[in-house]
Amino acid sequence: MAAAALRLGGEFATITFGKLPKFGICQLRNLSSDLTTALRPFYFAVHPDLFGQHPEQRQTNENSLKLLSAHLEALYHHTYPNEDTKVLKFYVRESTNAHKRDSFKLVQIRMDRSTRDPQRFIQNLLESCNLSTDYIKTVKPRSKPKMNSTPVSDSVANQPSHDYHYNTEFAEFEQRVKNEAVGRRPELSVWLAENAEKARQRAKETAQLEAEIDKLKDVLVKDLELSDARYECGWNIEHYRGCLKSLQRLAQTHRGELSSLRNRVVVFAPFTGISLEGHVMLFTGDVQSNWLDFIKNIPQHDSYLNVVPLYELALSQVLRGIQIGRRKFMPKTQARGYANYLMKVTTSLNDFLSKQAYPTAWPLRLDGFTIVVESEAGPLMVSPTGQFITPATCPGAILVDFITQNMKLAEDRMGKYATDKYLEQNLIEQCTRELKLQALTKDDAVTPDKMISALSDLRRCRPQHFEQLKLHISHYYSVLTDGIVCIPWDFMQK
Repeated sequence: MAAAALRLGGEFATITFGKLPKFGICQLRNLSSDLTTALRPFYFAVHPDLFGQHPEQRQTNENSLKLLSAHLEALYHHTYPNEDTKVLKFYVRESTNAHKRDSFKLVQIRMDRSTRDPQRFIQNLLESCNLSTDYIKTVKPRSKPKMNSTPVSDSVANQPSHDYHYNTEFAEFEQRVKNEAVGRRPELSVWLAENAEKARQRAKETAQLEAEIDKLKDVLVKDLELSDARYECGWNIEHYRGCLKSLQRLAQTHRGELSSLRNRVVVFAPFTGISLEGHVMLFTGDVQSNWLDFIKNIPQHDSYLNVVPLYELALSQVLRGIQIGRRKFMPKTQARGYANYLMKVTTSLNDFLSKQAYPTAWPLRLDGFTIVVESEAGPLMVSPTGQFITPATCPGAILVDFITQNMKLAEDRMGKYATDKYLEQNLIEQCTRELKLQALTKDDAVTPDKMISALSDLRRCRPQHFEQLKLHISHYYSVLTDGIVCIPWDFMQK
């Protein structure tokens, strides 16, 4: 088992990467090393172990990777399946912006026989996920193998020049990626010299579209008297423009029914409902009539939102005044579902107390600690912020024992996080200012120690190539379609 600490939109969570089912990407022994290298950013974007806090997205990606493996093998061997076209579904994080780190876009990839070239298929895959295709465009097409050729032995098939194999444990997977790149990774200054201007041009093109969207949004907010309108579902901001126009058309024909949106924040999101913040979430994949039906019933949905503080208070009282936390960047949750989660944990603890008391080692008050209740399939753990994280289905006896065994750990982590978060934030501000960056963010898989190391090294770099860039600390080099520049945290620089 390998452990890693991920930053989830501003907070930290420790997850354990265990053995995964032997899905697709982890077994591609025949795909050329060039194509596997091109797929590296995709692996880091969709790997199930990076979605440990989101069981639905994790399961979807895991299942799709299995199908993707078979499809790529078929393309490589020219053994095209005869069954009907299938659609691969992958969840990818919506944005590198901190406040959108736990919003997702569902990418759908068609698997049919119209694209029989694995290189072209991988290029389409990268484009759909807003990942750079610069490298794969430089890969030379391979010649078609003879149909009756002699099978290649395992010893030859496993040679690095012809093969690349990803292990099923993420830590090993990541290390293999790094090892495979040794000797080919460019120096940061050299890579930026070649790519900085391209990034600025892409950012400029995106900025023009963003300006148009801002104007459309301002008109809609004023017309419907909204507090704000936001887009938290998908990378393609052109889709945001379409959502705004759809709501605008709905307002023109059903102005009276939309009066319940007055003074509310409307969010175009992966689901329809009322969030814990009271925001009106409208699923971007719904038709206008579905939006209208939900908007008419907003008062009914608000009733669930109103009882959430009562359920939080009840849980706090049962657990000796413990603070009930809502992680700032936790996935958007409907108020109705969250209220049910709180009720389940409270009921489990009451069942425990009906049979026995809390341990004598507990302090009389737990108000110095914080507990976060997440989905039924969530983890039971102490986050590196020092919070107790529990799934809604955790039995009371197990939760009590877990808190008992981990109070000291929670206190230590709270103290360490209080120091580390300021150090990391100060370094981010210093680098942004000294390098004249437009923005500086990091990937979930970049732990605080790695980020601090990367920022310390960045401060020793010359600023000329960084000016006005949107820099994102990740595991690989890439220029995204919106102009964001991704660099590995352990970049090379003399």
